[in-house]
Amino acid sequence: MSIPFWGLLLQTVFILSITIFSFIRSFVFDNYTVYIFAFFDLFIGLASALCGLYGLISKTRQLLSLIILLFGLLICFFFIVAYLLPEAGMPPAIPWLYPE
Repeated sequence: MSIPFWGLLLQTVFILSITIFSFIRSFVFDNYTVYIFAFFDLFIGLASALCGLYGLISKTRQLLSLIILLFGLLICFFFIVAYLLPEAGMPPAIPWLYPE
């Protein structure tokens, strides 16, 4: 299995975690902490972007590698928007710029 397919597998895990298994995310957010899935999402985004970048550099399945790279960057952007930015006057989920 080549490296771009590992990135595709990571992105599939991400999509499944926010769609089918969202009840697990909600349970963890309510009862424990937001940091577990926040860093899980960041890890998946960075790892899949690196897999896509590796595929582009090594010239293996370039179109698939480009799609994986772009979607990995979108996952990283999702991390920033969902966890680090405030929304409608509410503080962000991870207070990095606005410490309490």
